[in-house]
Amino acid sequence: MGIYNGENMKRGIILIIFLMLLPLASACYSPMDNLAVEVYLNKPGISYNLTPLKSAENVLIENNTIIYRSHYDERVAIILREAKGLHLRIQIPAKSFNSSYTYTRFNLSFIFPNESLKNAEKLGWKIEGNYVFRKQNLLVQISSLKGNECRSDNECATGGCSGEICTTRENAKNIVSICVYKDWYKCLQMTSCGCVNGVCTWKPNEDFEKCLKSHGVDPSKIIKVASGEVLIAAYNREKLGEEDLKELKELFNVLGISCAFENLTFKTEKIDMPKGIVDEYSFNFKEALREELKWLKENEIINITDDDIEAITSVAERGKAGYNSQIGWYETKEGKMAWIPYYKSKNPLLLKCAVAPHNVSLPKGKIALPTSTSTPTPSSSSTPSPREGICGTSFIAALTLLPLIIKRCGK
Repeated sequence: MGIYNGENMKRGIILIIFLMLLPLASACYSPMDNLAVEVYLNKPGISYNLTPLKSAENVLIENNTIIYRSHYDERVAIILREAKGLHLRIQIPAKSFNSSYTYTRFNLSFIFPNESLKNAEKLGWKIEGNYVFRKQNLLVQISSLKGNECRSDNECATGGCSGEICTTRENAKNIVSICVYKDWYKCLQMTSCGCVNGVCTWKPNEDFEKCLKSHGVDPSKIIKVASGEVLIAAYNREKLGEEDLKELKELFNVLGISCAFENLTFKTEKIDMPKGIVDEYSFNFKEALREELKWLKENEIINITDDDIEAITSVAERGKAGYNSQIGWYETKEGKMAWIPYYKSKNPLLLKCAVAPHNVSLPKGKIALPTSTSTPTPSSSSTPSPREGICGTSFIAALTLLPLIIKRCGK
């Protein structure tokens, strides 16, 4: 029985077309990575002995790969692969390659004080980069749209009788305001006039905004911002459920933009992506990985410390899988060694490649180990090489996979 099932030629061609749209040295991506987390156990001192697994009941073995059912959830696969060391992958099998998502887009002017972001985290939202919020299958992404007033602080200046207006240097010469001093003007000492996102404005900060509020002034009336595009998406959904709406409304409320959530119209689209037999957005990848590492340690299959297990699982999450995103023992950009995704390491050799969509087979029952064991085999401490796996280092190399995909799908 083959471990990986072939998919149709159409998906292979779509993947190649998708690859053409990616920039050179973009992340090497497999659709199944979205349903997985993977760790490369390459830290010096970690050793392993796969002999008990190779002679166990209810395992699938092919090409240095061992598959058995997860101890955390028997519907999920554990994949152990030897490639310059041991790779452990938690993989949710796909029940289909057709997913739905519902979404909406709109423009919005916004100012988010720091406490708003902290309150969003308290609600369970994970914040990535600048205003990207994720919670299970929900995504809210706010992308700032730049204005065209300025490109640097030097193009901005203050105007008005008390210097209370921040505008372009050209406009500042002609602005006339009523010469009546207001108490909130003292708040201007906490900030400066400059260029923010292409707009001349008093630069926002927590102390400045608190000071304005203490004088009964709405910060949005003083701090100018360019509008941003808001994307709200719910994956594996044809429409928003009541719980989804509740989660989104709570987020928009703590961000101070609850009014923007009214009268929104959502659209639904289909995407050619794997949908897990277990909901990948609510599945606890951290606990699944922790439980498997502990089971492998307790049965002397992997020699690893509890500290390493905790460090690995602390960064584990859905999508941290595949060549560019797998967790491993790598040098950080600060020059220290740590368990981090490969793309966050110092000078990672990220690959651009095409991986044909595939599914994973599961053995019939729960793994049962034999009673005897063998001497552990030391693991490799080497880091990934661009030559590992099926990935290529250029678009031309990736295109050579197309005939292979078509040939496999024709079988």
